[in-house]
Amino acid sequence: MLHRGDMRALLPEDGGDYDVLVAGAGPAGFGAALAASRLGARTLLLEARGFPGGIAATSLWMPMNRLFKDGTSRGGVHELLVRRLQRFGPAACRPGKVTWTDGDGLHVHPEYLKEAMLELLEEARCSYRLYSPVVDAEVEEGTLRAVYAATPEGRQRFTARVFIDCTGDGALSFAAGAKTAVGREGDGRTMPITLGFALGNVDEERLFAFYDQKNTELSLSDVVDRGREKGYLMSNWYSFDRTTVPGVVSVNNGGLPGEDGALNALHPADRTFAHRAGLRLALDFVQLAHELPIPGLEHCALLETGASVGVRETRRVRCDYVVTLEDAKNGARFPDVVARRYGAVDQAGLSDGEGERPAMQSGYDFPYRALLVSGLEGLLVAGRCGSYTHMGLAAGKSMGNMMAIGQAAGAAAACACALERTPRALHYKEVQIALTVLGAVL
Repeated sequence: MLHRGDMRALLPEDGGDYDVLVAGAGPAGFGAALAASRLGARTLLLEARGFPGGIAATSLWMPMNRLFKDGTSRGGVHELLVRRLQRFGPAACRPGKVTWTDGDGLHVHPEYLKEAMLELLEEARCSYRLYSPVVDAEVEEGTLRAVYAATPEGRQRFTARVFIDCTGDGALSFAAGAKTAVGREGDGRTMPITLGFALGNVDEERLFAFYDQKNTELSLSDVVDRGREKGYLMSNWYSFDRTTVPGVVSVNNGGLPGEDGALNALHPADRTFAHRAGLRLALDFVQLAHELPIPGLEHCALLETGASVGVRETRRVRCDYVVTLEDAKNGARFPDVVARRYGAVDQAGLSDGEGERPAMQSGYDFPYRALLVSGLEGLLVAGRCGSYTHMGLAAGKSMGNMMAIGQAAGAAAACACALERTPRALHYKEVQIALTVLGAVL
């Protein structure tokens, strides 16, 4: 049973001082905070939403890919999370897809995911606070000293020896004055913003036979074309995922037609429009499914849309090394490897103007230098706001990979605190040893 008194030490009511402060509790932030705490650092995790999990918690059973490696454990924080989810039983998770982009993962019930993450953080004695977006930073002589979180009572100041930006939008790094880039080089367009939704009363076997193009005269492209002819708002693409609830499927999509990356999720108006249009898109899809009808969806009902839009790309923070598409293509190997990125290049439908999707060598190295924010001491960055080119971000952007990069940042932060050095003054082998202590498989 939960008692407020028992939790008080983990839930700061005002500002405080910590060894490590992590901003953002998505897969990368969770990995960072859990890793730092398990290595003995006094750690605080601040999250803007009312729950951890990021896109995995908001997008309704969207696959958490690359939690495994070829079906085996990736160790470290991945294994801890997977074991906790599996302990809840089949209501919590089920095996994910096995495709060029979706693989080695799980479909996870978002509520069980939140519970699993919070339990693991609490057991590691990691302090955390929800409803606490980081909105400003305090830099002194090139070193990040403090951050400010917004609350209904006003801003609160938190200090730490090492900070980790896992906000997705690079909010902490931007506030600290780091160099950032937005979107595709040349035109600034970003991967699509989408609102996922879940459907109930679905004949799953018939739907997935249709989706996999087995014994059906109707195709998914036909659905999109016919919907547009009827005047419905249709996405550029749709994908379906099984869930942990019988008769319920999760629907991902590729954003709005004609936008092709023009919406910028850093702009509140654009993000608001994407959410508004995403709601209409979900309603129109259900109506169309009844009219055509789509196999397996003849009697479907809309259960809910995601808690927020899914944002695939905004700011990317410049670090001492920038990960590129060429690294992925060439299967880059670095002596300072601290994580690996598995999977494929996936721009979620944004055209790159080159025709076929480029291939990557799954399992290429992510170097320690790509965690160290250029021009600033005491700040690391992990997750989708990390140090990549646009196509470098697309090359292996699955949640399990982001969790691995977050884990590396958390290990480095804890190591820096233990050795009383800045993260940049560490030798990469010290970080690799810390990851070994966590049980991470490199």
